[in-house]
Amino acid sequence: MAESKEKKLKILQLPSWYLPEGGLFCLNQTKALQKAGLEVDILANVVLPWRKYKLNIFKFPLKSFTSVEDGVKTFRYYSWKYPLVDIPNIKKWVRKTVDLFDAYIEKHGRPDMIHVHSCMWAGVAAARIKKKYGIPYVLTEHRARFSPLSEYSRSLIKEEYTPFFIESFSNADFIIPVSKQITPKIKEFSSNVPVKVISNITRTDFFCLNPQQRGSRNTFVFFTSNSFIHSKAYDILLPAFDIVCSKHDNVELRIAGNGFSKDDFLKILKETQHFDKIFFCGLLSHDGVRNELWNADTFVLASRTESQSQSTLEALSTGLPVVVTEVVPEEIFSSDLGYRVPVENIEMLAEKMCKVIENRHSYDSKIIREHIIQITSEEIIARQIIEIYNKILNEHA
Repeated sequence: MAESKEKKLKILQLPSWYLPEGGLFCLNQTKALQKAGLEVDILANVVLPWRKYKLNIFKFPLKSFTSVEDGVKTFRYYSWKYPLVDIPNIKKWVRKTVDLFDAYIEKHGRPDMIHVHSCMWAGVAAARIKKKYGIPYVLTEHRARFSPLSEYSRSLIKEEYTPFFIESFSNADFIIPVSKQITPKIKEFSSNVPVKVISNITRTDFFCLNPQQRGSRNTFVFFTSNSFIHSKAYDILLPAFDIVCSKHDNVELRIAGNGFSKDDFLKILKETQHFDKIFFCGLLSHDGVRNELWNADTFVLASRTESQSQSTLEALSTGLPVVVTEVVPEEIFSSDLGYRVPVENIEMLAEKMCKVIENRHSYDSKIIREHIIQITSEEIIARQIIEIYNKILNEHA
C-alpha cells in the first residue's frame, strides 16, 4: 500500500488592503510560504477610493469571485467607502469581510490558520471569525502609525480606534511587528499575546547587484522612490538637497512616484534653488525601480514615518548605500550600510548626504547586499513564520 501524503498546512492570508491598492507584501509572503510547501490562499476585500476610480466603477465585478493571480488562489471583493464617516466604514468593511469568509469556506474549505496583515481592519474581522469558528490567527502589523518617532505618526492613533485595536490585537494568537519601533505601542493593546519581530520579505533574487559594470562618471546620483504625501517629507528632502548642491557641484536627485503636480509639492519645488538638478521618473514598474537603483550612487529617504520602508530594503538588496531617517529600524541597519539621521532634521540629512558623497568608495555593495539577504530573504522569513504557525497549532491540538 502506498504511503499517504502528509496534509499540507492550509493558510488564509487576510490583508487589510490589497492590490491594486497596495499590499504587495502579502503576495510576496504568500508565494514564499507556497515555496516552503504550504497551501496558501488570499481573501481580499479591496476598498477602492472614489476619487481614483469613479470613472471606472463599472469595470469592477459587483460580486465576490475567485481567481488565480500570480499562482495564488485569490477570493476577491471590491467595496467602496461612505463619504466622511470613518467608524461606519470600519464596521461595514469588517461585517462584509466576515461574510466573505463564510462564502470562502463554503467554496474552498476551512483554513488551519488565518494570517492577518494589519489590525486596521482585518485584525478585527479575524477576531470575529475566531469567535465564530475557533480558527486561530497570526497578525503581522505594518502600520507606521504605531511608531513613536514623530509627532505625525503619533497623531494618527485616534482615540476612537482604541476598541478596534484592543479587539484585534488582544484576540490574536501571535503578533508579528515588522520592526521593534512599533512594538511598544502595540503591546499597550495586547499585553498577554506573544510578540516576535519579523521583517517583510524583500525580493532579493530580483533586487540584485547590477550584472553590468557601470562606466565611470562625474555626477553623483541620489535616488528615492516615494510618491508625494506628507509622511514622505519632501519638504525636508529638497531643502537638504539644496544644501548638498551648495557644497558639491556634480550631484542630481532622481525621484520615482506620482503626485508631484500637486500644488503643495510645486510650492516646495519653487522654493528649491537647485530644481534643475532634480529629475522626475514617474510611477515606475519594478524593473524601472531596479534600473534606477542600478544607476544611482545612493538611496535617500527623508520620511517622517515608516514601519520599515520596503523601498530602502530594495535599495540595500541591490548593494546601494543609503541615507535615511531613523524610521528605518535600527535592527536592520549597520554602519556598513550608510547613515541614519533624526526625523525632520534638514541640516543633519544634508550633512550625511555630503558624507556619503565624500566616502563613496568606502562602501562594499556585496557586503551591503549580504546583510539584507540574511534578514529579509523569502527563505529566512518563511521559515520563521512557519515556526510560529506550528507552535500555535500544537498548542491548539
